[in-house]
Amino acid sequence: MPRVSIEGLDKVFDVNEAEILYDSLFDRGHELPHGCLSGSCGACRIEVLSGAENLQMPGVIEKNTIEAICDEYTKKNGPDSLQGKEIRLSCRAKVLGDVKIKPFK
Repeated sequence: MPRVSIEGLDKVFDVNEAEILYDSLFDRGHELPHGCLSGSCGACRIEVLSGAENLQMPGVIEKNTIEAICDEYTKKNGPDSLQGKEIRLSCRAKVLGDVKIKPFK
């Protein structure tokens, strides 16, 4: 059973494999920042601190939204500001193994 940890929380969440990250945490009493919950607004963006390989590859909707988020972020914070960061959408990412995340602002 995959485990999800969130930076700054002492709690670790056991989730079912292939569950959507946002839904799995919500069902276990933890609500991440969110908006539309369909992958279009990007309000549910997270940074994957470890275990990025344990999330299912992003689909087209998630890829497009992440690309827009990253473009805006680098314009505001500089071209190297996202170096080494893995950005995903919690409302679209499916958990396949252990991950550690934090909301991305």
